[in-house]
Amino acid sequence: MSIENYEKFLQVVDEDLKKIFDYQKEYLCCSEGCAHCCKRGDFPMSELEFKYLMLGFDKLSDELKTKIKANIEITKAGNKDSYVCPFLIEDKCSVYSNRPIVCRAFGVLTEDSKGNPSYPFCTTLGLNFAKIFDKEKQHLSSELVAKNGYKIFPKIFRLSNKVFMSLPLAKKLNLNFGDAKKMVDFL
Repeated sequence: MSIENYEKFLQVVDEDLKKIFDYQKEYLCCSEGCAHCCKRGDFPMSELEFKYLMLGFDKLSDELKTKIKANIEITKAGNKDSYVCPFLIEDKCSVYSNRPIVCRAFGVLTEDSKGNPSYPFCTTLGLNFAKIFDKEKQHLSSELVAKNGYKIFPKIFRLSNKVFMSLPLAKKLNLNFGDAKKMVDFL
């Protein structure tokens, strides 16, 4: 597992994600300190992503490492299906540069494994896409897009880990992502 090649991969992925986030920016409310997405999830990732995450952890101060280790113990003892990311410290990601792909892509509209729209849960909190989400019908509303004066109807992107890991660039860089699991299963 080449970390250098993975960093090259992430550079391209981040550039593409920036374009997607820019395209949907009028619908997004994400900002530093908004950590709702880090407070509820199972944070799926591959072995390679976890190894990279831990490289970020290794660079942290001893004080931060101690806090994270305590958070890890809480996470391991709690609900394995939905939990607060143990790397979240004071509503900020302590390993932001080394975060997994699921975290890099969270917030925009995606599709699930069956091709159905998947809305970020923060939509129900009045954040991303909330102004155009019809709660009764449980989908985006073109009427609300027009009513709120938005310029575009947001596009749904295929941004699953499986999609990222099967990109031609991953093959070109000879990346072996390894098994994918919930973060808690790696801890």
